[in-house]
Amino acid sequence: MREEISIGLKLRIAREEKGLSQEEVVKRLAEKALNMSRETLSKIENDKRTVSAIELNALCKVLDIDINSLFEEYEENDLVTLFRKRNFSQKTLNEIEKLQDMIKVFIYQKKIHEGEYKPKKRRPLWEECLD
Repeated sequence: MREEISIGLKLRIAREEKGLSQEEVVKRLAEKALNMSRETLSKIENDKRTVSAIELNALCKVLDIDINSLFEEYEENDLVTLFRKRNFSQKTLNEIEKLQDMIKVFIYQKKIHEGEYKPKKRRPLWEECLD
């Protein structure tokens, strides 16, 4: 399943992976002669504002990322697959898989609560034993 992730979100993820605050990114942009406010960067990251080609190029340089990576689509929306690609330990992958399964159960329960799904009614166990 293909999952579209916005360029703004990809920029925010890249910034956070580098451990940079929005203020730090804005200061580094200024060093490259591109003036941008922290608020503008926030709007870009939250898809409240489009990013120009010049801004995008400067952001990629500051964040040390390939501009082409911003236009790639994720093939999988599976957390375990995503973390496996980043070479996490098997123990971490097992924990992520448990968390992912828990989230799926919570989503399913929410949908049942909201009436989207109706759980199958099972016959009483004593009736099933008679079969």
